[in-house]
Amino acid sequence: MEPATYAPPYSTTQDNTAFLRATYLHLLGAVIAFIGVEFVLFQTGIAQTLAPVMTSNWLIVLGGFMVLGFLANYLTQADVSPSMQYARMAVTILLQAFIFIPLLAYVLYFSDTTVLSTAGAITLTIFGAMTAVVAYSGKNFSFLGPFLAVAGIAALLAIVGAVIFSVSLGFYFALAMVVFAAGTVLYETSKIIHEYGEGQHIAAATNLFASVALLFYYVLTALISRE
Repeated sequence: MEPATYAPPYSTTQDNTAFLRATYLHLLGAVIAFIGVEFVLFQTGIAQTLAPVMTSNWLIVLGGFMVLGFLANYLTQADVSPSMQYARMAVTILLQAFIFIPLLAYVLYFSDTTVLSTAGAITLTIFGAMTAVVAYSGKNFSFLGPFLAVAGIAALLAIVGAVIFSVSLGFYFALAMVVFAAGTVLYETSKIIHEYGEGQHIAAATNLFASVALLFYYVLTALISRE
């Protein structure tokens, strides 16, 4: 998920502050855009039409999600210009909005909708905690990259196996994925502090948004599985 090359890092405290402000404003914008896309999908009936199809063909959805994700990542690696960074952000938001459809449809039509606010509060708390760890420790958590990659592959294999053999992974898998997602938030936040340079705030916000979305997805899944 890393851009192929990095611009020169910010050289002053003022540059650093401006970079962080721009990054987190873009993250907020991505979250608002995600909510807006979901609203449109459900209001227009698109989500209700796609939900049963996606649920019954989850491997196809998962495969398509991975292919489009690699494509979006390639666009950023091929050209780190702001326009390409925005293109990747837009694709990432759309991908996340569609991948959330079955889960949100279940919550809205078969569960207590207050679970959404609870999941949001838990996600925000974990996000704040991971951000505080990076900010106050000053450590570079880039060493987590290989571990997260291995854990991600293992999780993907578990999901594929569960789909093939019609096995429910359940609460404890969702809880493990919450821990994994918290690790990705920690990793991406560390990269924002230590690795990204000037002009890369859009890419930084996009990667952090993807990690936050993953965290919210599995917090929500864990809460649902406990019902």
